[in-house]
Amino acid sequence: MSELKGPVILVEDNAVGLEKLQSDLQAVGAESLRVQDTRSLESVCEDPLNQPLVLASPNIPLDTAQHNEELQQLCADYLVIMAIDSADLDQIASYFRLGVADVILPESDENDLDRALARVAELASTRRQTSSYSAELETTNRELQESLRLLKQDQLAGLEVQKSLMPESPLAFGEYEISHSITPSLYLSGDFVGYNFVLDRYLLFYFADVSGHGASSAFVTVLLRFMIGRVIRRHMLEKDYAALAQAPEGLVEHINNQLLATGLGKHLTLVAGSLDTETRELRYVVGAQQPQPILIVDNKAKFLPGKGKPAGIFEDATWVVEQIQLPERFALVLLSDGVYDLLPNKEIAQKERTLLRYLSTSSGNIEQLKEALFIDYIEDPQDDISVLLLTGGMF
Repeated sequence: MSELKGPVILVEDNAVGLEKLQSDLQAVGAESLRVQDTRSLESVCEDPLNQPLVLASPNIPLDTAQHNEELQQLCADYLVIMAIDSADLDQIASYFRLGVADVILPESDENDLDRALARVAELASTRRQTSSYSAELETTNRELQESLRLLKQDQLAGLEVQKSLMPESPLAFGEYEISHSITPSLYLSGDFVGYNFVLDRYLLFYFADVSGHGASSAFVTVLLRFMIGRVIRRHMLEKDYAALAQAPEGLVEHINNQLLATGLGKHLTLVAGSLDTETRELRYVVGAQQPQPILIVDNKAKFLPGKGKPAGIFEDATWVVEQIQLPERFALVLLSDGVYDLLPNKEIAQKERTLLRYLSTSSGNIEQLKEALFIDYIEDPQDDISVLLLTGGMF
């Protein structure tokens, strides 16, 4: 006897030989009951995959699409054995294509019936497993959707935090203006900028690209904002003109030590600078940031010198402060390496030449610069794309 529990249901739809089937079922240890038609199944079948086996009439015709559809749906809901009155191979094949569990032929004996019930029991076990897997998959999918919903909420909240920490853009002081644009590849960005005019003389700014993407990188940008902000506030409160005149000396070393102390395993590339608005002296540090800072004067663009290690990797690293005198009219552009994805060339050297050509005549304001680089036209960027523009004498 199979592992199926409960009575085998015999559908009486003008079927012949049901008495013999009942006798054979009793002989193999299976209880049975009879119903008038398939409409009565729901009232007697409590568990189609575990309790009864449904035995359909041999006289269900397959001569119309409607009949085929009805039988197919019946086979999807129940374990259906077809008792047929002739060994017609085409008919048998048609039944199996429609999903019946097994077929009983007129000459089937008790042993054949017992083997048929065993095969159907295996099918019932498979269907139960499939149903269990489907239920587990649905539960997992619901949990995943809920996790994604919460993650999205967290990301959006994090985005609002990041936006609130960004400086006002554009920010003007006298003949100078500084502005920025960040196009993140995800909700949260690993790129970050900061700038402020201090003590009515110095413009302090930094432009950073944290390794990786997502929440962990965004967290470092927030940490960076507070680390640098604390240093600047101290200089402002103390009115430390001597320290500001030497800025950004020692800043990247401070950031490097703080990052290593967190143990987050994050590092960043950056450019940090200080502009004396009275003398037009620009002092800056480059920490492995690519592309290099770009200076545009008289419609000619060039990369500024400077190199150094990224911050957050090497304990005893130091960074050299570069110093240049800016003309009365200029544009200084800082870009994250995501901008390389916008350029058509394959080699970095070719991309850099194209970049200088694009920016030489299109850096009067942040919108012109973004237009020149097609930033607003790209969908789903592979990397964060960030721009910082400092101009002098442009308005």
